[in-house]
Amino acid sequence: MTSKPCLLILDIDGVLITSPPWKPDELHLDGYSQFNRDCVENLNDLLKTNVFEMYLSSTRRTVKTINEFNRIFRNRGIIQNLKGFVPEYPKAKNRREEIEYFLKEFNPKNYLILDDDKSLNDSKVEMKNRLVLTELQIGFTKEKLTEALNLIGL
Repeated sequence: MTSKPCLLILDIDGVLITSPPWKPDELHLDGYSQFNRDCVENLNDLLKTNVFEMYLSSTRRTVKTINEFNRIFRNRGIIQNLKGFVPEYPKAKNRREEIEYFLKEFNPKNYLILDDDKSLNDSKVEMKNRLVLTELQIGFTKEKLTEALNLIGL
């Protein structure tokens, strides 16, 4: 494991939750949506490779606290807590703009974005070069894990 910290901007739907949009989410024993076990395993494999500070970008961040999400993540076997949420920026019209504002504010040296939001396709080149774009019903696969490791230089 390297000690160069990497900011990880993480979405949930389409990354860890892969339920089809026309079906209600399957629920975990804690009453919150079940995560795809393979996607969680791939995320944990990524988290074992580097020092990460995880920030949640999902729109779901607006209805739970950081402590609630960390409990949800632990219940699903995710080996690391979230550090925080990508803030809700009043001027941001979509996820891409939220992440752009966040990156401008925090100016991380190294970062990675795991998301399925297609608005991120319109990102500036430097941001696109740090994006692993997943598919809604497939999520964070082994192939996407390999892509993520390549983007952070591992």
